[in-house]
Parts: sequence; structure tokens; C-alpha cells
Amino acid sequence: MEKAKIWFRAFWAREKEKLDKLTTRQKIRYIWDYYWLWILGIVCFFSIGGYMIYRACFAVKDYWFFCVFANTMEEGGNGSDLWKDFVAYSGYDTSQKKVEMNASMYFDPSIPGGTNNSYYQGFVALVESGELDCVVMNTEGLQGVGSSGRLLDLTDESSQEIYAKYKDRLVYCEPYDEEYEKDLVPVGIDISDSLLITKYHLYEGDCALGISAYTSRPEGVETFLEFLFSEAEEVA
Repeated sequence: MEKAKIWFRAFWAREKEKLDKLTTRQKIRYIWDYYWLWILGIVCFFSIGGYMIYRACFAVKDYWFFCVFANTMEEGGNGSDLWKDFVAYSGYDTSQKKVEMNASMYFDPSIPGGTNNSYYQGFVALVESGELDCVVMNTEGLQGVGSSGRLLDLTDESSQEIYAKYKDRLVYCEPYDEEYEKDLVPVGIDISDSLLITKYHLYEGDCALGISAYTSRPEGVETFLEFLFSEAEEVA
């Protein structure tokens, strides 16, 4: 440490001697020519550090609701008409928590090789982290996700209200563990006639919604389902 201090003092003395002989413009040019990389590094260090501090202390991190719309080519992500209308309907304050809609994932567990891509791996990570509340996709694809054990059995105590309200729309799949379960498991809700189709046109034909097996916010899904059917009959 002492050697480093001695070296730095000698280095600074030499540089100061050079700078003292230059005009202001020459000093700026000299510093930039010889130390631009150091300057860039310092700027990046403080910029990244400031961003990380902001994210840690001030950025909104928790969610009111988080949904993935898989395999759609239409606009359904954050800032879309769907997103804006749902935020207005729900009354969620997005300055306190986030309403997240992801419409840029493409995978289909019901077909061979349908899970062999980065989108599916990203989806699995969202589910198992507990961040994701629900996923919407075609019915067969949803049944494939359900058979992997990543969707909530809608007979579960946490989804009793949803089960009772939409029991005539249930989508079933093969049980995740057939050794202990033989009956088909309700893992989805048919929303093929909801606003998602009739107004926002995210899908053509059938589609269903499944609730993540690890969500802690089933009430957000319930609010979203109410929204999807709030004007469906009028639009139809």
C-alpha cells in the first residue's frame, strides 16, 4: 500500500508539471487523449451504481398481477390497450406495484419439441419463482403445461371462488403424478368467448387461462377474469 502511495504521488507530480505548462484548451485535450478510458470507466461505474441503488431503493418491484399470453402475434403487453383497460378496470395503482403482461413468449408443450426453446425455460423460471400469476394460450398447450405440474389444481382451497364461478368452463388435463392420481385435473378456464378474443383479438379460435401453481395472488387472477367477461356479451 505504501509503495502504491509513493508511485501515485510521483505520477501526479509529473502530470501536474505537464499540465501547468498547457493552456486550458490544451489541458482538456491532453486529459481526454490520455485518460478517456479512465473517464469512461468512472462514468460507467457511477451510472451503474446509481441505477442499482435506484432499483434497490425506489423502483417498483412487487406485482398486483402478472400474466403471460403465449403464442400470440397481437399486441397484448405492457402499455397495450388491453393493459390500459385492465389497469383502469381494476383500479390498481401502478406506482405502488406493477401490472405485468408479457405477450412475447412462444412455446407449446402439447407438440413434440414444443418445450425445447428459451421461451419455455423463461416461462418455467417465472412460474417457479412465484412471480407469475397466470398464463393464457390455446387449450391443448395449456393442458400440456398443466400435465407438467406447473398449473394450480382449481379444486385447491386457494381458488375455490374461481372454481365455483367458472366450473362450467373448466379445462382438464392428465394428472401430473399418475401413480397417485387417476382422475383428470381441472387446471384451466375456457375464455374463448371473452374480451381477449372479441375485443382485443389476441387469439383466433380456442384459448384458456391457467393459474400458476406457485402464485400468491389468486385474487388478481379473479379480477382479471371478471374484467375479461365484463363486456363480453356487449361486444359480441
